[in-house]
Amino acid sequence: DLMFIPHRTDIQWEYFGPSGPHPEIEGVCGRRVRIIQEKNLSKFEKFLSALMKAPTHVNRDLDDLNSLMWELMDGNRNFVEIIELMDSTFHERMIPTTERSLASIDQLVELGYVRIDPLVDDNQSA
Repeated sequence: DLMFIPHRTDIQWEYFGPSGPHPEIEGVCGRRVRIIQEKNLSKFEKFLSALMKAPTHVNRDLDDLNSLMWELMDGNRNFVEIIELMDSTFHERMIPTTERSLASIDQLVELGYVRIDPLVDDNQSA
């Protein structure tokens, strides 16, 4: 069943670069997305990191397709709505749209960046 809502977790992220292809939707700009993940360091590793001035986080730059998908996964759209917007924005670059989108979301879920919420049917009684 493809009726679920992918939702970004509470991870730090930022935009970078110029705006690329994107649907004309409020809050969607089409810029690339960089996910900033703190490294899980022990006290000793933190000490060494500070001593050597090493970064305490990992930057993951998403490509334009995954950046737009990231923007669309704000918890307000279900998966079907997201793939329709992705397909209408990127056309043949997205083929096969459903499979590519599922693979991307699956990878983001595995990394802990996205969670899947079931789609609640308002017509069903509890």
